[in-house]
Amino acid sequence: MAAYSSEVYDFEAFEIHSSAAPKIKEKEKKNGNLKKVAPKTKEQLRAEEIHGLKKSAALLCFVIVIFGIISMQVAAGAKNYELMRDIQRVEAQLEIANSENIRLNSELNGITGIAIIDTYATDVLGMTKVENYQIECVDLSGGDTVLYSSSVFGR
Repeated sequence: MAAYSSEVYDFEAFEIHSSAAPKIKEKEKKNGNLKKVAPKTKEQLRAEEIHGLKKSAALLCFVIVIFGIISMQVAAGAKNYELMRDIQRVEAQLEIANSENIRLNSELNGITGIAIIDTYATDVLGMTKVENYQIECVDLSGGDTVLYSSSVFGR
């Protein structure tokens, strides 16, 4: 069998209160004796109010700082995304310019090839290739003066 004791239970702890805030008890239990708590003075209430306002202001500042940090992170992410899009657009333009450069160089090489220039010179301009007997070598190692005849240069 269970033994019963004569201990006193506080059934007020099990009561359901209608407000969300706990009621302020005027009595507190200490060593089995009930002790009456003196009401707080205006200075104490004012000090508690100021302390509460300071804590509220600190919490508000903290929330504002956190909101600012999050806002800066979002703005930095948006700017980063925008810059990445700009970089991709410029890289695409660079790739197009490089392919156009290659195409133009190929076209230039096709226009200015030796065979095409030779054909143009002989067919259109009526030029002929130089023969070996038309080439004269000049030796300049003998001195610093050059003698030439007027018939060579057309004077």
